[in-house]
Amino acid sequence: MEWSKNHDLILCTEILVLEPFKFPKRSKERGDIWGEVCANLNTLSEPRFKVTKRSVRDRFTLLQTKHKEKVRFEEGASGINCEETELDKAIAEIIEKEMESEKERNEKAGTPTKKNEQEKASAEEVRRKAMETLGKRNADSEEKPSKIRKRTSDAVEYLREKFEAEKDLRMEELELKRNEQKMMMQQMKLMQDQNKALFSLLEKKM
Repeated sequence: MEWSKNHDLILCTEILVLEPFKFPKRSKERGDIWGEVCANLNTLSEPRFKVTKRSVRDRFTLLQTKHKEKVRFEEGASGINCEETELDKAIAEIIEKEMESEKERNEKAGTPTKKNEQEKASAEEVRRKAMETLGKRNADSEEKPSKIRKRTSDAVEYLREKFEAEKDLRMEELELKRNEQKMMMQQMKLMQDQNKALFSLLEKKM
């Protein structure tokens, strides 16, 4: 059959729906999905398809190749900005999803990727530095245990003295407040007595 842009777009749409790229290449599951793609296309009346499982795979491989060449050309040609068609968008989406699926399979299978190797190397470097720092601290601890204990003892003694001093200060403040309250009570009593005496004198005069 003769492939048109409409045929290609429908093919890519069917691939996006059934997602054969979710299974490994040359696997039975992936082959079955391509067979389903082929069967679905052959049931269409407009546009008509007359394809096989092999022909749809070969056609999409060709579309992928042309798309990648187009992208490389646009990236290399300064100032050229070609219009992106619906077919271009569909092929780009399929390529992106296929790469993501392959990456997920590699990670599940434990296959090292460049990113994984970099992360592993970074983790090893952090671990190495941590071990060196720990070893140095242990050595210092073994060499100067008495100094460490002395510093700890001095710190505890300083905190104890500070607590006692603050305690004494709080007690003095409480005692001062009690004395102030006593003086205020005495002054209030004195004023009350004076007022009583004044009222008594006024009553006598009246």
